[in-house]
Amino acid sequence: MRHGSLFSGIGGFDLAASWMGWENIFTCEKDPFCRKVLQHYWPQTTSHEDIYQLNATQYRGCVDIISGGFPCQPFSQAGRRKGKKDDRYLWPEARRVITEVRPEWVVLENVAGLFTILEPESLSDLEIKAIELFCQDSEQETSTTILRLQRRIIGQQVVFGDQYAININVIY
Repeated sequence: MRHGSLFSGIGGFDLAASWMGWENIFTCEKDPFCRKVLQHYWPQTTSHEDIYQLNATQYRGCVDIISGGFPCQPFSQAGRRKGKKDDRYLWPEARRVITEVRPEWVVLENVAGLFTILEPESLSDLEIKAIELFCQDSEQETSTTILRLQRRIIGQQVVFGDQYAININVIY
């Protein structure tokens, strides 16, 4: 398997890929310290600094799996939850890279708040109340309404056009 990582940090996904015997093809990380760590452990891997400048079409057919943890601050219960209005909202860039590469597998990591903020304007007031209740109380039983909403919100994010789509399994 050939692996590429986005928002690579110090290489957690890259390390797991190495342990699996996969080849790390590229990383994309803007933090200078993290890039030094990545370069030290994976010197043969192509390093990209800016996701906005990454033309990932060069990796189409060369990468089987993309992993990454796009910034959680726009969605986190601990943050301001600005969603799309946050300058760290990088889901569209992750989606663009996935669309350009068209890997067989995608592994993305983020916070539970992701389920409640990507498309809130498309939900009814009752649906929003159900999600808010779920997010405020981790002991709240997950209802079929909440599960349907989570699938709906995430499902809207994985349509990559007529020619490419991926299946998503949410594990939490």
